[in-house]
Amino acid sequence: MPEAQEHIEVGLVTKPHGVRGAVKLRLHNPDSDALSDLGRLHLETSSGERLRIEGIVAHSAGSPVARVEGVASMEDAERLRGARLLLERDAIALDDDEYLYQDLVGCSVRDGERVLGVVSDVFSAGASDVLVVRGDDGERMIPLVEPWVAKVDLEARTIEVHGAAEAFEPTAAG
Repeated sequence: MPEAQEHIEVGLVTKPHGVRGAVKLRLHNPDSDALSDLGRLHLETSSGERLRIEGIVAHSAGSPVARVEGVASMEDAERLRGARLLLERDAIALDDDEYLYQDLVGCSVRDGERVLGVVSDVFSAGASDVLVVRGDDGERMIPLVEPWVAKVDLEARTIEVHGAAEAFEPTAAG
C-alpha cells in the first residue's frame, strides 16, 4: 500500500459568517464527529497555509460556524473560502470492512481475469458508495456493495468484482 497521507480532508470552508471573521464549514459527512477533537483539525488554504480552528461558535442552517486563529474580519474570512478542513489520519477509527475513499483511488479493478481499469474516484450515492473505474474502454460506475465487490485488498492495491464488466457498461471517459 502506498504511504498513507498524514491528514484526511473532512470538509471545506464555504463562506464567511458575520463580520468578525467566523467561517461556515461544510463537512463531507454531515454525521461525522470530526469536530469533537479540534486539536487534531486545521484548515489548509490553497497556498498551503495551515490555520488552527479555535472553536465552533454556532450552527447556521445545519452547518457549523468556526472561529479561526488570526482571522478577525469578514475580509480575512473571505480569503478562506474553499480552504480544506483536515483531520489527522490516526484520529479516524475504521472497522475491517471500512475504507477511506482516498485509499481506494488508484486501486486496480479486476472482474475475474479481466482488468477493468483503475479507481479514479469514489462517491456516495445515498444507498451505497460508488467506485468510478476508468479503463481503456471508458468509465464504469460500480456500487461498492456485495454482490458486485467481492474483495478489497489495500496492500495489493486491487479490488475484485464479480459480473460488473457485463452489468455496468462503460461510458466515454471525460
